Amino acid sequence: MFSKSHIAHSFSRYSCEMQPRVPAACPLRCANKLPLSGLLSTLVVLALNGCGTDDMLDTDSETGEPTSSGLTQGTSATGESDGTGSDGATDSVTTGSGTHTGSTTDTTDGTTDDPTDDPTDDPSDTSDTGESDSDTGEPPVCEPWIPGVEWIGADCAHDVDCGYDEGVCLLEEEGFPCGTCSQPCEQFCPDQEGTPVTFCIDATDVGFDQSEGFCVSQCDPDTFGGNGCREGYACVPLERYNQPGVIRPVCVPVEFEPPKSDCLQQLDDLGIVYTPTNVPIDHPDDFPNLDCIVDDPVYLHSPVADVGFRYYSSDNESPILVSCETALSIYHMATIIRDMDGIEFEHVGTYNCRVIGGTQTLSEHAFARAIDLSGFLLEDESFYTVEHDWEKDEPNPMTAGGTWLKDLMDACYGMDIWNIILTPDYNAAHYNHFHVDLTPGEKFYK
Repeated sequence: MFSKSHIAHSFSRYSCEMQPRVPAACPLRCANKLPLSGLLSTLVVLALNGCGTDDMLDTDSETGEPTSSGLTQGTSATGESDGTGSDGATDSVTTGSGTHTGSTTDTTDGTTDDPTDDPTDDPSDTSDTGESDSDTGEPPVCEPWIPGVEWIGADCAHDVDCGYDEGVCLLEEEGFPCGTCSQPCEQFCPDQEGTPVTFCIDATDVGFDQSEGFCVSQCDPDTFGGNGCREGYACVPLERYNQPGVIRPVCVPVEFEPPKSDCLQQLDDLGIVYTPTNVPIDHPDDFPNLDCIVDDPVYLHSPVADVGFRYYSSDNESPILVSCETALSIYHMATIIRDMDGIEFEHVGTYNCRVIGGTQTLSEHAFARAIDLSGFLLEDESFYTVEHDWEKDEPNPMTAGGTWLKDLMDACYGMDIWNIILTPDYNAAHYNHFHVDLTPGEKFYK
């Protein structure tokens, strides 16, 4: 896509220690790397070259012409850990928020989102003086990002805006809207508390000519909303550099987003917050010939239709791994829950590569087309559980909780939201939860 390899070009820009000579165009990129005597000599050279008050000029990496520099301010984000200290998600994700403390940790790949109020790296950009973008008449949108934080994923106009070790700016003219801070990597990237988790990707996946590793932020909808990326960036699952098969959703320029399925487009149209992902084909224990395949897998984020959800044993909401089709059904179920004054539901699980108990048939959980529901919280703080409030084998429940639960499942079945609904009336295995799924071609409720 690009005519040159920016990675090799850009990543040579932090080798100031080896280049004490100051270029004629008066950049100060390497001035802070010089000893005191060298710095004094540099200032003399700058003065003789007429740099004077233009001490914030930098040199364009391609043309050698001076460009105006604007300091980038960062954002804060949240990260996820899969327990390995090397990425940020497995088949379940838990998210949290943090505040920037300035500390970093190595060999972790996570998510660093980067909205800033900074201008682009275009030499003609005057957005930091209040002037508008020459094409749209509006200031460029570089948000969202964490104010005051310079880190991987933040917007930038020059390398100096990425004020951390080995920081480089992937420039707007190279396809990165408002620029994005990065750094080279061989497999892993450092994370910083209070920012999105980072991830090491191959430069060729975003249009560069040469295969090199560089760090980007993972998508973080819980911190930044929407797709979890800055304006102009899409959330796209990519493989880790030098580790094929390890895939995480990362923020890359929108031009590298693959075409969306009709289902994913529906999620977008409904304003459902999710991150696309990849689920490798798996096989249940003792059944190597059965394939667990998830179509259009996504991490669905809470809330959905203003209804929150969480795992039954957790106090915190966290994303769930489901197929896109299941995400749509959860959304429609959530609208019913909301209309019945519900504000949250608890679940027992979604994706699980296994067979139905006592059979050799794959469960719908193996396709991420099922979810098990155990409890529901209402606006008046009533909390109804399947185990304690469902009135078994009673078509006309007498209690408030039993009536509410029955009305919900009746509505889900009558509106074709789920193809299969199994309650405690079905068998003893479902004494404490509703199993609802999207078995193709089926229609059953008991």
